[in-house]
Amino acid sequence: MNRVEKSRNRLFLLFMFFTIAIIGWLWEGIYDLLQFGVLANHGVLFGPWEPIYGAGAVVLYFLLNRFRKMPAIVFMGSFVFCTIIEYGTGLYLETTKGMTWWTYHDIPFNIDGRVCLMSSIVFGIFGVVLIYLIAPKLRKIFDKISYKSVAVLILFLMSLYTIDFIYSTKHPNIVIRNHVIDPPMKQLNLFKKK
Repeated sequence: MNRVEKSRNRLFLLFMFFTIAIIGWLWEGIYDLLQFGVLANHGVLFGPWEPIYGAGAVVLYFLLNRFRKMPAIVFMGSFVFCTIIEYGTGLYLETTKGMTWWTYHDIPFNIDGRVCLMSSIVFGIFGVVLIYLIAPKLRKIFDKISYKSVAVLILFLMSLYTIDFIYSTKHPNIVIRNHVIDPPMKQLNLFKKK
């Protein structure tokens, strides 16, 4: 593999990171809108991205793409890896920021409210969808974009993300979510259900 191909493959991983991070942010926003009637940015960062989704997708792709011919391994690898990451992230945020960003206490088969069997199964399914559907589609889109254009796009997104990350380290986005705080409190939100 020559230098340009290696560079382009690295850019593809960054392209995947940002695409999945933005889709994850939209996914969680739509879920809260449907579940609680509010549209809120409830990630730790302020931008329209959930880095745990993007980073998880890139790592899953890196680890599991070689097992494409074994869907059971892709499912179980994603199930286990994502469960460990979600638990660790929840513990890290609670320990370092002193707040809970999500909880599964009311869902059966949970561990400390940080992970639950249902979400782990969803992670396993996501891994399969990522490897067999999303990554190949993203690669087709990515391959149609010129090297220069994708490099500029990634540089722009990385600049915004870095600023957001640095700012959010000292001033994390804190949104009180209805299903985390007891008794329920109003969320900071953009839209309220009337």
